[in-house]
Amino acid sequence: MLSEGVLADLRAAVGDDGLITDPARLLVYESDGLTAHRQAPAAVALPRSTEQVQRLVEVLDRGDIPFVPRGAGTGLSGGCLAKSDAVVIGTARMNRILDVDPVNRTARVQPGVVNAHLTEATRPHGLYYAPDPSSQSTCTLGGNVAENSGGPHCLKYGVTSRYVTGLTVVLPTGETVALGGWGRPAGLDLVGLFVGSEGNFGIATEIEVRLLPLPESVRTLLAIFDRVEDAGRAVTEIISGGLLPAALEIIDGPTIRAVEASIYAAGYPTDAGAALVVEFDGVEVGLSQEAALARRCCEEAGARTVRVAESAEERAALWQGRKKAFGAMGRIAPDLLVQDATVPRTRLPDVLGQIGEIGERYRLKVANVFHAGDGNLHPNILFDRRDADELGRVEAASREIMQACVDAGGTITGEHGVGLDKRAYMHLIHDPATLDAMATVKRVFDPGGRCNPDKVLPDDVWLRAAARSNGDGRPEADAPAQRPQDGIRLAMPASVPVESWPDGGHPFGGPTTLVRPTDTQTASAVMSAASAERIRTAPVGGMTWTSAWGLGGPLPGPVDLAVSAERMDQIVHYEPADLTLTAGAGITLDRLAEVARENGQWLAVDPRRSGTLGGLVATASAGPLVTGFGGPRDHVLGATLVTGDGRVLRLGGRVVKNVAGYDLLKLAVGSWGTIGLITEITVRLHPLPEADVTLAWLAQSAEELAPTALALGTATIVPGALELVVGGHLPGVDAPAALLARIIGRGESVSASARMLAIRAGRAPDAERSGRESAELS
Repeated sequence: MLSEGVLADLRAAVGDDGLITDPARLLVYESDGLTAHRQAPAAVALPRSTEQVQRLVEVLDRGDIPFVPRGAGTGLSGGCLAKSDAVVIGTARMNRILDVDPVNRTARVQPGVVNAHLTEATRPHGLYYAPDPSSQSTCTLGGNVAENSGGPHCLKYGVTSRYVTGLTVVLPTGETVALGGWGRPAGLDLVGLFVGSEGNFGIATEIEVRLLPLPESVRTLLAIFDRVEDAGRAVTEIISGGLLPAALEIIDGPTIRAVEASIYAAGYPTDAGAALVVEFDGVEVGLSQEAALARRCCEEAGARTVRVAESAEERAALWQGRKKAFGAMGRIAPDLLVQDATVPRTRLPDVLGQIGEIGERYRLKVANVFHAGDGNLHPNILFDRRDADELGRVEAASREIMQACVDAGGTITGEHGVGLDKRAYMHLIHDPATLDAMATVKRVFDPGGRCNPDKVLPDDVWLRAAARSNGDGRPEADAPAQRPQDGIRLAMPASVPVESWPDGGHPFGGPTTLVRPTDTQTASAVMSAASAERIRTAPVGGMTWTSAWGLGGPLPGPVDLAVSAERMDQIVHYEPADLTLTAGAGITLDRLAEVARENGQWLAVDPRRSGTLGGLVATASAGPLVTGFGGPRDHVLGATLVTGDGRVLRLGGRVVKNVAGYDLLKLAVGSWGTIGLITEITVRLHPLPEADVTLAWLAQSAEELAPTALALGTATIVPGALELVVGGHLPGVDAPAALLARIIGRGESVSASARMLAIRAGRAPDAERSGRESAELS
């Protein structure tokens, strides 16, 4: 129970109408969209501004009272339940769009803005917000940030973290901080870390997001199959054929029949085994060809019919069954457990078969809805909670489904989060060292453990954290000076040779001693031994990047030993049909490109120098292709990191969508070796483009090109790269200044895009290069 003094202080912070204490009204907040877990809060506070949130949190901090951030309550993990008699801080009234910048294509919003409302507000500017959870008509941007939400179209466009560029956050202590944002200096990616933290690190009160131009045209297909396995095979064929649809969605037979029996009837045949929705968007020219290729893939996989929408109304009708699937489930059973896991795309048929077998064995009805393009499954278990025996079977079946997905190389949640519901499953995918690291990061943001307690991490992790809490974890102040090489050699494991730095010493005044372990285990032994002997280390890769020493400047302090990942250069796992590749951090970008090219794929990055994959990730070096494809943080799916004391952390995984725990991977990308040595990396690849063209506008100065650059930067077409080069030496281009626009994709659409950009620029380009010359030019 809250004291009268605390209640009075909370009312003072938000006003009488902003505090709910009536038990009947509190029932609205006893669960989120996953009704299997219920608990009413002690009170609900509804602020309207950052200042009110800050005052609320200060009151709760003084009283050592836990609190739970909550958006629209549409989550499906029990993530915003008020365990431990917590106070809910709801952001629904913080629903203002604060600013829209059409030129820079950004918006700044409060967390209570409904997802779909942002697109409605920016549509007059020809822009939209890409992440589109199925609940986008009701879910809010604050909840999307908390869960790193995905949606049907994230196959092509990526999840929420790709679009959040800055945050204003009220920390659990009441302090307000600004993370990221345009024009702010780079550092560790705290925005990426906060996104997906499930309200465990604080409350986001303002969100800065990136917008995209509305696509010129859309093509939507609906393919009907007799078997769900055939629909899954069609998905693999579409991706393997070099196509990248905006969305690939499947619903199975039981779901189809539930939809058609409801008010949401979409005209799907009720005897079908599965329906596959395929959608392409972009430049009008070329979409018909892509749709025709996808249709052929579906027919070859066994589709009995394929329909193509001829109008916006028909498109909405084809999507109706998928969009309304969850709402129709109530016709089958009174309760629904929406599961959420991601598996490698090629394992979909196998895993679907296992889910069907599990359902039959436990005598449960299971209906499947899933984002097939990225392997994100939603097995929906239908049951009646009043039947205790059936409830027990649901819990047992859920665990087996999660285990099957993990065994297939997947993860326990792709977009719904861990929350309260999946804490017990975290041990299936994370080892103790990685879970402990997550607990450490949580304590940095929330030292008192009051912000959304009892979520995400299992109880045993917090017990270990409590046992370690005697020390503050800071390095000792009296660290020794640099050690002589002989002393370092004696401290290292006998199996690891200690070398002198080539040419007598590091060019930036760094260590003269070097070790190059060949695998993660050896690297762990090296770092552990160095830590025990208090030998200061600095991770390096192939020594082609400036790495932890900054841009050629002096070392920040004495460093005794460089630990290189150069010899960890093998391909660890590569499944071309899944578009994912895992390699040692020491593999060169040239070698990786060669392997991917042999399979018709590529890693869509173009750093200024050709070093190692580890160097690319550690420095987050984003070349010109960041315009259209994003930076390294958007391509890295997983990594193995050896910390300074030798612990091995396995971050992320091998699937495109993964929100199982705090995203420590974002801290590793761009960390410049400051948090450890990266030894293995999993990246997402793209189909090798059919066409690659760079257009160049030339001038005597950058000022002359500024209007053209602004025109192209605000065009409907987003080029793969858009770069202004001054005083550069470009192959075959003789001009003091050049504006380069690189267009990458399928042949017809690239040609059409080039014409449209030329029109937008107001004049024809002065030079044009294709293929390899295009890549070299940009």
